[in-house]
Amino acid sequence: MFELFFGNYLVENTLITKKQLLEVLEFQKTSRVKLGLIAVSKNMLTPSQTYEINMLQATLDKRFGDIAIEKGMLTKTQVLSLARYQKNPYLLLVQALTDKDMMSMQDIEDALKKYKVEYNLSDEDIEAMQNDNVDTIVSAYIGIDNPLIKDIIAITLRSIIRFINTAICFSPPKFETEKSFKFLSAQCLKGDLNVFIGFEGDKNLLSIANPYAKENFSEIDEDALDAICEFINCISGLFASSLSYKNQNLELLPPLCYTECSLVSETGFYVLPLTIDNKEVSLIIGIDSAIDIM
Repeated sequence: MFELFFGNYLVENTLITKKQLLEVLEFQKTSRVKLGLIAVSKNMLTPSQTYEINMLQATLDKRFGDIAIEKGMLTKTQVLSLARYQKNPYLLLVQALTDKDMMSMQDIEDALKKYKVEYNLSDEDIEAMQNDNVDTIVSAYIGIDNPLIKDIIAITLRSIIRFINTAICFSPPKFETEKSFKFLSAQCLKGDLNVFIGFEGDKNLLSIANPYAKENFSEIDEDALDAICEFINCISGLFASSLSYKNQNLELLPPLCYTECSLVSETGFYVLPLTIDNKEVSLIIGIDSAIDIM
């Protein structure tokens, strides 16, 4: 997930183009991170040591890690630990940018430093985000004081990553009192709190329905909306369960589907724009808000 946030940051700062970002994201799907790049990013090797090993590989029929161990630059344990990062999306983004000569490692490091300052992030925050720590990413990007809204967003993101797609990004949420929609699947929770959770959008909602139902819906129909309702029920259940540990009880009402309507609320609700596999949808959240569907 972080690779999309940082990739969009590079685009916004004209360091790469949107077309280049899409190209490297596509490249990621069939790539593995080189062990040398991981070792440098983890400060286990210097760039010059990595270069030396790469040169030896040109004359020796041996793997990068085996040469590093023979040269005493890395231990076997370190090589095994580095191998776990070979499918890390952020490192794959870095590798693709450098392999395709879109940016140098120094350019990427400079951009990451500016990114860290702009979002007031620590080195620990950056490392957590690079490893797709959802709570850290939500804290960095969700400028909302209400912790319950953040909890629902974090649970939703983790559920999307687990059941739908890892290629997910979001924009800062907006506070609205009215919103028209083409399709909506939503659920209300009643009890110590009144909670509203829903997804709205157009045909892009298939980016949720298809992977969750393991179907191939071609249009948004009742079955597709029902699949999204089931997914929302999963999110609502996780949220209600988390509150039960705080002695707050919620009852899940049956999720419902709507077409060509509007949400209206005097007390307002939050709309979080989501991009799932380059398809835009919106997550809608209301807490103790009187929301009417008209």
